[in-house]
Amino acid sequence: MNLLLATTLVTGALLAPAAGYAADKTIPQSANDAVIESSVTVKIKSEFAKDKTVSATNIKVDTEEGGVVTLSGNAKSKAEADQAVKIARDISGVISVKNNIVIGDGSKDSDKKSGPESVREDIRDVAITAKIKAGFVKDKTVSAASIKVETDDNGVVTLSGTAKSKAEADQAVKLARNTKGVTSVKNEISIQPK
Repeated sequence: MNLLLATTLVTGALLAPAAGYAADKTIPQSANDAVIESSVTVKIKSEFAKDKTVSATNIKVDTEEGGVVTLSGNAKSKAEADQAVKIARDISGVISVKNNIVIGDGSKDSDKKSGPESVREDIRDVAITAKIKAGFVKDKTVSAASIKVETDDNGVVTLSGTAKSKAEADQAVKLARNTKGVTSVKNEISIQPK
């Protein structure tokens, strides 16, 4: 399967449930925002994977509440960084783009994989994050807006942010662990004082 087809399939599989959740008026707006943020990140990463100028593996995408996107990582040239910013700005749902991309070889990331396999892994990690966020939205006990999800290249998920109770934090960890592709979960969730 070629990279473009794989990217399209992953994007479609992730955006369909996100669109369904976002359309459901019974879900609190902040939960909708969490799903929308994940889908915006997936769309940007997918466009990076299709673009011949931008490295989808070296540029990290983080979407915050309200459609604010932060790009970080390394680009080989200013042209690559500028193209990444342009692609992000052109995605529906993006309000603004913060460019924290460093121009240079990123020597600390020199042992990082590159090529089509790495792009697939990167998209897979974003997909795992989106699935976990969607699971939070469906669950009545977990706040998708208060708990942040990050997935690394090995399927290791880190949960951070705040929960109203230990039971909410435990449920978030359980949902993440039960998500396909997750190898382990690091719980860094803070419990709000009563």
